[in-house]
Amino acid sequence: MSSGEPGALSQSEQAYRDLEHGLVTLQFAPGEIVSEGRLIEHVGLGRTPVREAMQRLAHQELIQVLPRKGLLIAPIRRDELLQVLEARKPLEQLIVYRAALNARDDQRSGLSAIARTLSISHESFDAFLQLDHELDELLDACSGNPFASSAVAPLRTHCRRFWYFYRHRLQLSDAISVHSKMIRLIARRDANGAVKASDTVISMLERLVAGLESRAD
Repeated sequence: MSSGEPGALSQSEQAYRDLEHGLVTLQFAPGEIVSEGRLIEHVGLGRTPVREAMQRLAHQELIQVLPRKGLLIAPIRRDELLQVLEARKPLEQLIVYRAALNARDDQRSGLSAIARTLSISHESFDAFLQLDHELDELLDACSGNPFASSAVAPLRTHCRRFWYFYRHRLQLSDAISVHSKMIRLIARRDANGAVKASDTVISMLERLVAGLESRAD
């Protein structure tokens, strides 16, 4: 699809998504210093869209620009992750609550489809991570609050990167179970129940973070 077609991603957005995925899946390791040229090579686009994506990632504190040295990939720090979760929790509550009330029938069908696919992804963390990302995008569409969605997006990226880094400590079946429960409650229009289930997802992350060393890079 070319950038001129309806619904196509701009080169800047494509660069951002490619780099975000690289950060989440640790293709760029926490604490590593990388060059702008490496990011351009990774994305396969020109310097301008990559620099625009870099600015977004720096604003979201996923990378830090070091003059004359390169780009520092943000370390994973326990205290910062706890702050991320503290900020994320009320935003997810709002999004989940509104999604349960406002989702159209086709969107509820989409949520149910994600829940079914989750149930067979127990052996693949990458599949779970992709479904988690798809779920977030669908919940954002259901909730209809672009300000909340924009605010929570980088917090979700930090969390997914953390999940990927410590995936061997996570009981994937438990993560799938709590996500599936939340999805089912949203699909059934149980807004209050869905908010409680969302809190359970965040609590699972909080317990995992609380048991870690102060820094990972």
